[in-house]
Amino acid sequence: MTMKVLFMGLTLVLCIGVVEALQCKVCKYKLPLLGCFRGANETTCERREKCAIIKTSLGKVTLYYQQGCTSAMNCGRERAADAESRLTSHYSCCETDLCNEEWDEDPTD
Repeated sequence: MTMKVLFMGLTLVLCIGVVEALQCKVCKYKLPLLGCFRGANETTCERREKCAIIKTSLGKVTLYYQQGCTSAMNCGRERAADAESRLTSHYSCCETDLCNEEWDEDPTD
């Protein structure tokens, strides 16, 4: 009986340790309706990363989107390129394999 409990415990630990990492779509520059211009493929994220869609805008005009992995801390944030620029990037995240493949023109978290 003890051997059976030990085996079950070991199996559980191995299953938890082998949890597959999140798979995400990757694209360096993607324009709505035109598709990906650079780096269209898939990648495996690191631990504590999520799939992301990053919308880069100049003022209120969307320039392009990016797909890939990002730190969970970036999710929902808007970051400016620098203090003087009006260029901003908005990070929208999701947590299932290839969930950043499709989105509306204005993705939200």
